[in-house]
Amino acid sequence: MPHLTLTTHSVYFESRGEGPPVVLLHHATASSSNWRKQIPALVQAGFRAIVYDRRGFGRSDPWPRWPLDYHQHGVKELVALMDALAIDRAHLVGHSDGATISLMTAAQHAHRVAAVVAEAPHMWIEPDWLDSGFETFRQTVGRSERFWAALRRDHGDRAEEVVERWRGRWLDPAFRSWDVSEYLPRIACPVLVIHGAQDVFFPISHSQTIAEAIPQSEFWLLEDAGHTPHLEKTELFTQRLIAFLRHVS
Repeated sequence: MPHLTLTTHSVYFESRGEGPPVVLLHHATASSSNWRKQIPALVQAGFRAIVYDRRGFGRSDPWPRWPLDYHQHGVKELVALMDALAIDRAHLVGHSDGATISLMTAAQHAHRVAAVVAEAPHMWIEPDWLDSGFETFRQTVGRSERFWAALRRDHGDRAEEVVERWRGRWLDPAFRSWDVSEYLPRIACPVLVIHGAQDVFFPISHSQTIAEAIPQSEFWLLEDAGHTPHLEKTELFTQRLIAFLRHVS
């Protein structure tokens, strides 16, 4: 299995295709397999698709508890991965936490990022939506055997740990003041912000405000999608993704 040893830990990664590099970052309970439906299309479109399990996920080294600034650790990990793979500059495609890390990386390492596709990004806390969203998750997806089967496939015996780490960090009162919106005006590359109108964790206005704060941005609202448009509206999402990346490449 392909692993990279970074400064503090080892991560699992996959690289397919040739052409402009596209690094895809998964969300807070997923792994690199979450992008399995987009990878073949990106390769066929002439891109090099790189996915990896962030620390604490899938086949990468464990990380039982996240610090308050775990997104910033994600930025450092992404840059280290690009260094290890000798990638000077890449397009970033991130979902949820992966979108946040992508946007923060674009702000802090502008010369390394050609463009960003930010699906369901979050840059500060929306307390009422957060509490309601986690309760909805507990009552619905959190009780789905299909969801847990997917987590066990991705994370093995760490599946429960992955969910509890995510829930524990986001519902921690100490995390309520988390806000990294200051990075947004510093992003110089083109950005496509994507939001599903049925997202239970963040309102439409959250992604709209993010897009408005970025100098070169587009906002795309999918009316019949929730928090995971790339899985719920796969063909439509992937077509728009590739069209955007071709336009900015």
